[in-house]
Amino acid sequence: MPDFRMNPTPFQATLDHVSTSADTNGNVLTDGKSTATWNQVPTLTDGILRHLESQGIGLSSCLAVECSNSLPGALLLLALFRRGISFVLVPPPVSADLKPVPRFCTHKVVAATGNPDSAPETAIQIDSNPDFSGLATSSGKLYLRTSGSMGASKIVVHSHAGMIGNAQNCILKYGFRPASRATIPVPIAHMYGFGAEFLPAALAGASIDLQDKTNLLKYLDREKKFEPTIVFATPAICDMLAKGYKKPRTNYEVFVTSGQRISEDLFRAFDPLVSGRLINQYGSTEMGATAAANPGDPLDARATTIGKPMNGVQLKVTPKDDASNGSGELHCLHPYGFEGYLDEEGAWISHPEPETWYRTGDLAFVQPDGEIVVTGRADASVNRSGYLVLLADIERILEKLEGIGEIAVVAATGESSRGQRIAAFCVPGPGGVVDAAKIRERCFDLLPHYAIPDEVRAIPQMPLLASGKIDRRALAALMNE
Repeated sequence: MPDFRMNPTPFQATLDHVSTSADTNGNVLTDGKSTATWNQVPTLTDGILRHLESQGIGLSSCLAVECSNSLPGALLLLALFRRGISFVLVPPPVSADLKPVPRFCTHKVVAATGNPDSAPETAIQIDSNPDFSGLATSSGKLYLRTSGSMGASKIVVHSHAGMIGNAQNCILKYGFRPASRATIPVPIAHMYGFGAEFLPAALAGASIDLQDKTNLLKYLDREKKFEPTIVFATPAICDMLAKGYKKPRTNYEVFVTSGQRISEDLFRAFDPLVSGRLINQYGSTEMGATAAANPGDPLDARATTIGKPMNGVQLKVTPKDDASNGSGELHCLHPYGFEGYLDEEGAWISHPEPETWYRTGDLAFVQPDGEIVVTGRADASVNRSGYLVLLADIERILEKLEGIGEIAVVAATGESSRGQRIAAFCVPGPGGVVDAAKIRERCFDLLPHYAIPDEVRAIPQMPLLASGKIDRRALAALMNE
């Protein structure tokens, strides 16, 4: 059996340095149930790698890794990066609509329960993929599925080296260092939780608190015990904490939100509770972390823009004449972006040449100071009465109505007298009550006639994808029921 410690990867060298540095002495990885110190990580990941190799897994393998926010899951990801083994990140099952294991994966590996301190093999479950068909066997690759929030999910190809470069950008932007204490309540099985927080925190040797399926009581309890300085959250988590916080927190150095647009009202309500440290990160599964404001920027800039591009990233806006607010399509050139898309068999769907600008699908404009404002999705628009209507514009106007805590406007099949049908789904705010009929009446005062939703519905909560984004296809399906 080959020695996996021969020809160490750059990540392995960094991790070994982190584990022996005096600056990280006592720093931990924890999920609230199990804890490991950084100086234990090389031994624990070595044990996982030996177990994988005993099952015939090596650099020619590609794994489908089902990973929750747990210490075994974190150690498994660190082990795979140390060795340079390719893998597809598969979120834990969240519904009956499960995506299959890609046919180019040799095995499925699940970070199950167990005690990683004594026997790493008890913390993971390994099964051969009976549908394995070959292809996509290059080492040092990370495969991620897109969220599917705007259509069919695709498999995105990244290199481990590119992911590390992306992580270094986040270290530079957010100030990760050994003294940092990073709480991760978003899934590490997605680009946001893994690439923007977990991997940068690991490279910096910071203490890491992994929270799985967090709620208000769990978060508050772990916050008190762990005392985080860096948190990456979703707008839904910000809303949850805004309702639960009784006084401002002074321990945060940066509180990042991403995944989907946070409403300006929620941003302004939540920002004082984290002592003015809230910023919005812009990115995608394809590009990773792309742009963000700085914690010290003025509130107006942080609440209304995505700041400026990360180090080495370029963004440009291509004018779009039919955009009602003067926006253009946003394109990105990223030094650590993706390499292309694969199908479920492992064959290339597209493989863009280096230095190719990526079409983000978002509409944006650049302010005179260089700050970038994203106004909506280019593909989240409909033609109504001869006008291009951006669904995000409707959301921004209606979310300010009293009683509304969250709103999503979606298009569905079929047409009304004005064009393609659209509907607004509203979740009440704290202590609020959503009267769908009254909201639609207000639409006639606030919106041009062609942008008035054909239907307004009150729902108790938004359906979410595993990434934390609103499941807009599920909302559109409700219109047909």
